[in-house]
Amino acid sequence: MRSWRWLAPAVVVLLVVTAWPVGRAVWTSLHRSTLTNPDDRRFVGLDNYTDLLSSRTWWLAVAATLTVVVLVVALQVVLGMAFAVALRRLGVAWPVTRVLVLLPFGMLAIVSAVVWRDAVTTGFAASWFDLDDVGPVGSLVAVSAGEVWRGTGITAVILLAGLLRVPTSLMASAIADGATARQRVTRVVLPAMGPAIAVAVTYRALDAFRILEGPLVVDQPGATSTRTAPFLVWDTTFSSYEIGLGAAMSIVLLLLAALIAAFLVPVLRVRRVV
Repeated sequence: MRSWRWLAPAVVVLLVVTAWPVGRAVWTSLHRSTLTNPDDRRFVGLDNYTDLLSSRTWWLAVAATLTVVVLVVALQVVLGMAFAVALRRLGVAWPVTRVLVLLPFGMLAIVSAVVWRDAVTTGFAASWFDLDDVGPVGSLVAVSAGEVWRGTGITAVILLAGLLRVPTSLMASAIADGATARQRVTRVVLPAMGPAIAVAVTYRALDAFRILEGPLVVDQPGATSTRTAPFLVWDTTFSSYEIGLGAAMSIVLLLLAALIAAFLVPVLRVRRVV
C-alpha cells in the first residue's frame, strides 16, 4: 500500500492527460460530421463502428499493419540482441557506443522513410540489386527496412540492460557445472533477460503498430497493399474529412493496441526450463 501512495500522483496525472482526448474521440466517433461542414453534426450512435467493422478495406489494412509489425519487431530483436552482445564485449568503449547506436532513433521517422524509399527505388539498393520497378509492395518493404534501421538501436540498448543483469559468477558456475551453451542460454541468460525482452518487444510492437510515415510516402492511387490502419485513419480524417469515422478508427486502433499489449506481456514472460 505504501508504494501506491508514491504512484498515485503519477497515475492521476496520466488519467487526466489521457482521459480528455480519449473521451473526446469516443464522443466524436458517435457522430457523423465532416471537416468541410463542422456545424452539420448528427448523432448516429454506433453506426460508424458498424460500418468500420464490416469494411473489408479496414481489415486488410489491419492485416498489413500486423504483418509489418511482426517482421519489423522480429528483425529488430534479432539484430538488437547481436548488437547488445557486441556492446557488452566492448569493455570501456561501450558507454560511448551505446549513445551512437541511438542516433538513428533520434532521426525523424518521415526522414528515415523517405531515405529508405529512395534507396530502394532510385538509390544504392536499386543499383546493387538491379531493381527496376519494385512496385508498391517493394516500397513498403523499403520503408519497413527503414523502421528496422531506426529502431534497432533502442532495442539493443534495452536488451543490453537485460544482458547486464546476468551475473558473470552465475555464468562461470554454469560453465563449471558442465552446462552446454544452449543450457546456459535457456536456463541462465534468457530468464535473467526476460523482463528486458518483454519490454523491448512490447514497446517496439506498439511503436511499429502506429506506423504512418512510411505508408504515407509510398502510397500510390489504388495500391491498397501499402495502406496500413494508421494510414487509413489519416486518409479518412484529412483527405475525406470524415472526422466521425476517423475518430471511430482511432478508438478501434487503440483497442487493438491494448489487445496486443495484453497478449504480449504474459506470452513474453520467460520462465526457467526445468
